[in-house]
Amino acid sequence: MPEEKKTAMISSTSIDLPEHRKEAIDACLRQGFFPIAMEHLPARDADAIRVSLEMVDKADVYIGIYAWRYGHVPEDHDISITEIEFNRAIVRGIPILVFLIDDAHPLTIEMVEAKKQRRRDSRN
Repeated sequence: MPEEKKTAMISSTSIDLPEHRKEAIDACLRQGFFPIAMEHLPARDADAIRVSLEMVDKADVYIGIYAWRYGHVPEDHDISITEIEFNRAIVRGIPILVFLIDDAHPLTIEMVEAKKQRRRDSRN
């Protein structure tokens, strides 16, 4: 009977880290792990938290890729979906690999999340 392929859930904010997510997916495939990532999800009528938790629950390993964005905090929640996923991995007791952006990594304004502030219109 063939060995069942191990799975790795890839978690991060998506706006700022698409290239990093792609590299993590490719690395998983090279190591024989099937990546579970939002890029591979079919369209479905389910809330984001439930879908995210289902992905963590299917995973043998959790991979968190973090930079300067905290991520979306759903209504009626105090933490982001990304943190909810991380907490679920802790509760499940699966191996957790965390990768943090290097201080020397080049940044664009889109990669940084700040508190909601009114931006001054540069035309004025």
